[in-house]
Amino acid sequence: MKFFWKLYFSIMTITLICFSVGGTMLIQTSFNNSFDREVESIYQENDILVNSLTLELYPYLEELALKGDSTQERTDLLQNVFCNMSVETFRGNVSFCVRDENGNVIYQNDVFDNQPKLFEKVFQNERGSIVLKDKNHYKLQALRCFSLNETKLYFENVRDISELFLNRESQFKTLFYYTLILVVASAIVIFIVTRWLGYPIKKLSKATKGIADRQVFVPVTVSSEDEIGQLTKDFNTMAKRLEITMKELHEAVERQEMFVGNFAHELKTPLTSIIGYGDMLRSKRLSEEEIITYSHLIVEEGKRLESMSMKLLDLIVLKKQDFKMYRISAEIFFQKIEDTVDLLMKENQIHFFSEIEPGELYIEPDLMKTVCLNLLDNARKAVGKNGKISLKGNVTETGYQFVIEDNGCGMATDELDKIKEAFYMVDQSRSRSAGGAGLGLALCDQIIKMHHGTLRFESAIGKGTQVTVIIEGEKKNEEL
Repeated sequence: MKFFWKLYFSIMTITLICFSVGGTMLIQTSFNNSFDREVESIYQENDILVNSLTLELYPYLEELALKGDSTQERTDLLQNVFCNMSVETFRGNVSFCVRDENGNVIYQNDVFDNQPKLFEKVFQNERGSIVLKDKNHYKLQALRCFSLNETKLYFENVRDISELFLNRESQFKTLFYYTLILVVASAIVIFIVTRWLGYPIKKLSKATKGIADRQVFVPVTVSSEDEIGQLTKDFNTMAKRLEITMKELHEAVERQEMFVGNFAHELKTPLTSIIGYGDMLRSKRLSEEEIITYSHLIVEEGKRLESMSMKLLDLIVLKKQDFKMYRISAEIFFQKIEDTVDLLMKENQIHFFSEIEPGELYIEPDLMKTVCLNLLDNARKAVGKNGKISLKGNVTETGYQFVIEDNGCGMATDELDKIKEAFYMVDQSRSRSAGGAGLGLALCDQIIKMHHGTLRFESAIGKGTQVTVIIEGEKKNEEL
């Protein structure tokens, strides 16, 4: 059962019980008070009547004393006296009965049945009362013991209290009808109140489902300052922190995926060179100088791969930015680039040439070499066989820049703003078949920014692409 219905039926049940029990107790308390007043009244009436009878019998006390040994004669005398008596009140004639000490009726002006329970009460308390029911009529009967010239007598009087019981029954019926009306009215009011009270919880539940479904979290509006309002505030705080934590975890997973993808991507070009040079060492007769040169290139690329793996881990996963920079000759740096890609370009029958102006670079060599190899590899994929790729470098006022240009397929203008995004590829079928994963340019852009440089693309479909990399010099780097 939903919490709304639990709350609704609980309040309804409590309201119904409280109203019914409260109404019943109120009616019964009123009845008991009225009944006690009736008992007190009949006792007072009994006392008054006994005193009146005693005064009426006072002239006959001597005669009763003379007939003290004859019970029958005494009884006959009392009967004659009582027959001539009539007791009236504002209610009319009073019904009474006089009994001897054995309980035998001496005189009665109405029908009085023998009530053993009533005599037991009188025996203990000297007077007592009992309620008698005759069909739909209720009578209150009182009994009192009194002495008349050492003669023990019992006096009974009775009062009709049917109206008291009828009033109680009428009140219970009224309570029943009012209870039905209350149930209907309460059902509507409590439904509205319960819905109002449960609405903040419903909003919290909806927000929780949204978080579970990985939707964008929208803070729940706090509509009160009570416990539910405080719960809503705490929930918003928890959800916001959870959202931040999930975002951080997502970014961490994304960085790990980028690291794995980039590392696999960066292995391709140097491994191609290593495999090519190794195959030449194995299958061709080479001079001693060529063997040393090719072996040196293999060792250099192996060391660079080892160093690059750790640097990529620091850059992508750990977000490290303070890599140690080195001053290095532009000619020497780009000559190593040419040596690495030379064999790959020849295998694809690509005409590759470079024009490098002497100058000094202030860079992290392994990471910047990754940038150059990525850009050249993208150019190789774009031109295909028998294409042309150029690498030109020149000194600028603030540092150094190099330009890689090809005569490949080119790109549309609207693609240029997206190519730096991770996993984005202009031509997915061609990139996949060429071994791409769409991570190279995103990594290049990150490395260039770390060098406080810029990466700019110019391209047109069918005319090729030009990539310009501007690297700031040491002075500006230190100022930043």
